[in-house]
Amino acid sequence: MASICSDYSGAKFECDKATVAYRGKGLLNTPWLRLKILCLFAILYAPLAVADSACGACHAKEVALWEQSHHAKAMLPATQETVAGVFDGSVTRYKDLAFRFTIGELGYQVSIGEGATAETYAIDYVFGFTPLQQYLARLPRGRYQAIPVAWDTRPQSAGGQRWYALESDLNWDHPGFTWNTSCASCHSTNLVKAYDPASDSFATRFDEVNVSCAACHGDAKAHLAWAAGAKPNTLNAGFAASLKDGGQWAWHQDQAIASRESPPVGAQLSSCAQCHTRSEQIGSWHPKAELFDHVSPVLPHQPFYYQDGQIRDEVFELGSFLQSRMHAAGVVCSNCHEPHSAKLRAEGDGVCMQCHKADTFAVPSHHRHQTGSAGCVDCHMPATVYMGVDARRDHRFVIPDPALSKSLGSPDACRSCHAEMPMAKLSERLPKVTSPSQKKTRDFATLADGGVANMALYQSIVDTLSPIREASLLAQLSPYDYAQQNVLLSKLQSPSPLVRAAGVRAFAQAPSAERWRRLSALLADNSKMVRMELAPVLAGTAPAQLSQAQSAQLAALFTEYESLMNTHLDSPQIAANFANYQLARGRLAEAAELYQQAIKLDAAFVYPYLQLAMLTRGSDAELSWLQEAQQADVKSADAAYQLGLYWVRAKEYARALAGLKQAFDLAPHRPEFAYGYAVALENRGQLDEAITVLKTVASRGHASPLTSDLLSLYLQKRSGRDAGNALIK
Repeated sequence: MASICSDYSGAKFECDKATVAYRGKGLLNTPWLRLKILCLFAILYAPLAVADSACGACHAKEVALWEQSHHAKAMLPATQETVAGVFDGSVTRYKDLAFRFTIGELGYQVSIGEGATAETYAIDYVFGFTPLQQYLARLPRGRYQAIPVAWDTRPQSAGGQRWYALESDLNWDHPGFTWNTSCASCHSTNLVKAYDPASDSFATRFDEVNVSCAACHGDAKAHLAWAAGAKPNTLNAGFAASLKDGGQWAWHQDQAIASRESPPVGAQLSSCAQCHTRSEQIGSWHPKAELFDHVSPVLPHQPFYYQDGQIRDEVFELGSFLQSRMHAAGVVCSNCHEPHSAKLRAEGDGVCMQCHKADTFAVPSHHRHQTGSAGCVDCHMPATVYMGVDARRDHRFVIPDPALSKSLGSPDACRSCHAEMPMAKLSERLPKVTSPSQKKTRDFATLADGGVANMALYQSIVDTLSPIREASLLAQLSPYDYAQQNVLLSKLQSPSPLVRAAGVRAFAQAPSAERWRRLSALLADNSKMVRMELAPVLAGTAPAQLSQAQSAQLAALFTEYESLMNTHLDSPQIAANFANYQLARGRLAEAAELYQQAIKLDAAFVYPYLQLAMLTRGSDAELSWLQEAQQADVKSADAAYQLGLYWVRAKEYARALAGLKQAFDLAPHRPEFAYGYAVALENRGQLDEAITVLKTVASRGHASPLTSDLLSLYLQKRSGRDAGNALIK
C-alpha cells in the first residue's frame, strides 16, 4: 500500500518507493533529521554547485523522471552504458572523407581520412541519444569536435541502427561543429568556455556534464539551507526565483477555451528559453535574470524563417512560440510538457484538450477529418525535419493557410498531406480566411516581403502584432524614409526590449550624426540586449563635446560590449563583428588583428578577407587579400564583385568586366551587383547589354531605386542614340 506523505506546506501526496525505502529504528532513521543532516553536509561540502544526487534525497520522483529525459542524456562520458553506436570498424563518408569508428588504444575512437594520412582521435563523450547520437572527439588545445557522422538510434524498422552522415556544407573541423563554441553552453551546466585567442586554446569546464537540476533552477545551496531549517521563511524556498508558472486555468460561461486566471510571474520561460532558441548569448543565465539580458534571439524573418514566420532553419522553439496566441494567452512550457521528463502531459490530443473543449474542437466539424485520422498538432504544429531524421514542430500554433504558403513557397500542413489535391479543391474544403490571427499572419507575410513597402498596412496592424513580429518588421524599416523614420522613433520607446533593439538595428543604416542624435537617449537602457545592439551602432559617432554624464554612460557601454566580445572570440562571426566595432572606433590595428583571428578560425569565411583588403587599399596587400577571398570561396559573389572593382580602379577593364559579370551571375538577386555590372557594360560601349541586365533584375522583382533610375537613364540614352542614328541616315 502506498504511503501518504506531506511536504513543507502541508500538502498531501503519495510517496514513491524511493522516498519511503528507509528501514530500521534509531535516531538517524528519522526522516526529517536525516534530511537536515544531508542538507547541512551538502552545504558544507558543495562550494560551487549542488549535485543532482543531493536533490534526489527529497525529490526522488522528479529526479527519476529527469533521468529518462533528453536533459539528463544531453552529454555523458563515453562508456559501454552510454554509447549507442556500433564501433566495429565500419566506415561512413562525409564530404569525401572516411570516418571509421573503432575501439582501440584510445578507447572509443574515430579515424578520419584514409591510409597513412588518417588521424585518430579519442571519443570522450556522447552527445544526445535520440534520434541521433553524436560523439565528441578530443582535439589538441582543449578543443572538442562534434563528429558530423552520427549514430541513428531509431529502430531498424524505422531506418535506424546505422551510421549517418549529417547534411551540411561545413567541413568536419569547422567551428560550427566545435563543442566548446557551438554546443557546450546548452548541453552542460554552469559552463565556463575559457577560450584564449593568443594560443587558440580552450580550458573549458562545467559543474555538471549534462543539463542538471541547477541548469534550470539555479544554485540550490540556499534551498538546502532552507530545507535544513536554517532559513525557514526564505522566499521561493531558497531559490532565486520560482519556476512554477503553470497557473490556474478555468472555463468561463460560453467559452470553449480555458483562460488563465493570473499572468505568469516566475522565471520558467526564461529558464527554458536560455537554450531553446537560436540566439546570441549575451550574458550568464540565472533564474532572476531577464531573458533578454541573457540571449538576443534571431528574429522571425528570412533566411532563418519563412516569410510567414514559420521555422525554416534550425531555430528551436522560442522564436515561433513568441509569435503565438498561446504565449499571448499566458501558456508556458509546463502547461504542455512535464518539466522534468519534458514529455507531453497527455497522449495525442489530450494535451490540447486540457484547455480546448473536446466537444468543440475534437469533432469533424472543426478539424474536417475523420475521427482519429489526424491530430491537433498535425494541422496546427507542422513538423520540419532537421539533420535528416529529427522532426521539430513549429510552435506558432497557426491555422493552416495553403493558399498563402503556396504563394510564399513555404510548407503547409494541408498541402503536405494532400499534395495530390488541386488547390481549388483544397480551398473549397477549408473555411474562408476570416480568423483575425490568420489575417495577421497574411499581413505580416505581405509586409515582410520587400522591407515594409506598405506603410499604411504596417501602421494599421503593428500594434496588434506580437513584440517579436513587430521587431522583425521594425528591423527592416529605413531611417532614410521620413514616414518610416517617425515610426522608428516612436518604437524606440516601446516597453518591449525586442522592439527597442530592432529599432536600434534599423538606425544602423543612418548617417553617423543622425545615429547619435536619435539613439543616445538609450545609453542607459535597462535591457542588456538593447545596449549590446547600441554599442556597435554608436561606435565612432559621438560628437567631440559630451556632457560628463554622457561620457560616463558611453564609456560604460563600450566597456560592457568589449567585455562580452572578448569572451566569444572563438566564434569567427563574433571576431569579425568585434573588428567592425574597433574599425568604427578608429582602432585599425586591433581591427586588422581581429579580422585575421576570424580567418584563423574559419579559412572559408570571406568577409574578413574583404575587410582586410579595404584596410590595405592602395597597397600590394589589397590584391593579395582579394585573391585569397576568392580562393576561400569560389562561389562568393562578394569576392568576385570586390575583385572586379579593384580592376576598375587599376583600369584593367576587361578583367573588371569579367569579375562584375561573375558576381551578377552568382547572385542575380543582389541589385548592387546588377548596377555595377551594367555601369561597366555601358562604359565599354555595350549599352544594350547593360539595359538587358537591368531589365532582368527588374523582371525578377529585385530592382532597387538605383537600378530603376539607371535603367530609365539608359533607356533615354538609347532613345537619343537611335534618334541620332536615324537623323544621320
